[in-house]
Amino acid sequence: MRTRIPVAAVALALVLAACEPRGADVRDARDADAVGTVTSVDDSAGVIAVGFAPDPGYEYFEGTVFDFAAQGALEGPDGEAVTGSDLSVGDRLEVWVEACAESFPVQCPDPVGRVLP
Repeated sequence: MRTRIPVAAVALALVLAACEPRGADVRDARDADAVGTVTSVDDSAGVIAVGFAPDPGYEYFEGTVFDFAAQGALEGPDGEAVTGSDLSVGDRLEVWVEACAESFPVQCPDPVGRVLP
């Protein structure tokens, strides 16, 4: 006897298989959503607010200020935690986001980033 598996069950299994495991770092799982240059740094409000000038091809993020959580959301090239005092205007960043508000500039909650060497 043949058993039929509903199409919805197969689709759900594929979606779940594509999801990252809990605790996985998106920086190791996929390419960055944005690459660009730091234009400003402000860490006075408990987050690291980084002004961002995107490289060509990432213009969607033009004028965006990424608010990185103070702990763990921003790392250096070797994976070490970065603080606001570690960043300078002109540093290069890769940034990962999950969803952004369609505004100008776009607003992307809970980004994670990596300072490029």
